[in-house]
Amino acid sequence: MVRWGVLSTARIGLNAVAPAILATPEAKLVAIASETEGKAEEWLKTLSANTGRALGDVKIYDTYDALIKDPDIDAVYIPLPNGLHSEWSIKAARAKKHVLCEKPAASDAKEARHTIDTCKAEGVLYMEAFMYQFNPQYARIKEILADGTIGEPKLIRSAFTFPLPDKGNIRYSQDLAGGSLMDVGCYCIHSARLLFGDEPISVCGSAKMDGGIDITMTGILNFSGGRMALFDVSFESASRQLMEIVGTEGVILVERPWKAEVEPAKLSIGPSRGYEDGPKFVTETLPFVSAYQLQVEAFGDAVKGRRPLPVNPEDAYKNMVVIDAVREAARTGRTVPITS
Repeated sequence: MVRWGVLSTARIGLNAVAPAILATPEAKLVAIASETEGKAEEWLKTLSANTGRALGDVKIYDTYDALIKDPDIDAVYIPLPNGLHSEWSIKAARAKKHVLCEKPAASDAKEARHTIDTCKAEGVLYMEAFMYQFNPQYARIKEILADGTIGEPKLIRSAFTFPLPDKGNIRYSQDLAGGSLMDVGCYCIHSARLLFGDEPISVCGSAKMDGGIDITMTGILNFSGGRMALFDVSFESASRQLMEIVGTEGVILVERPWKAEVEPAKLSIGPSRGYEDGPKFVTETLPFVSAYQLQVEAFGDAVKGRRPLPVNPEDAYKNMVVIDAVREAARTGRTVPITS
């Protein structure tokens, strides 16, 4: 049994990760911490109503420090604002708690490096919570790529956008490492690296800025062999998430590449797109699963020593290196090489 504490009453914890902990037989929700009076009680009440679970034994802490010092907790889940991820991952590690931290891992690559090194030195497990990669659709995509159905993969095109008119939202905070690139662009970058199985060699970027943060960002990741990944992310566009993987002989369309929690994931595979005389696409519908629960289960198994950590902590650092480079490219208008 892995005993969990949750730092903050963030919505992602309430709606996704805490229910996943409750649904996992080998996991137990032990405590919730909020530094805003009354928020933890409200959070627990809503979680209980949403899940039908009695949660009277869950401890409530009014500071994050108090929670990470609780000897009854094995691991913490950290859904705090981006700018606090590194700080509290390190504090949790020094309290000998294993860390599952929401993406992105840190404010920049330097912070990510320090975080990962500290967790290793303290002997605790660390994983960045890109839950989408636990959805079986990614194992299926990798199978399709490996069997040559679409030929040699050359291009990944993705978008993750939604309107966010509330300028008081923490995603608009420069101090808390907000911006569309950090919030949703990190998914586009991470999935391109995952599917190409490689690191980009250079990047380009363009951004629309507001109050020091990017509210719209476009990027190009250049990989070896002429492969590219193109993405756009935004807080001022209609809601959309999409991915297209283009090979020399065909295309895979991923309907819900990152948030396939409400409906089953769907993949459409075909040799051509947009040609009336071309063969039609074949659509595969994968069984519904909770990627959040699969993530909790996999991390828990690693904590218990049943299997290795499913994602190397170094991946969090490598993703932040690319994010930093895209920011620099957008700021300078130049192509930025990836040097580490």
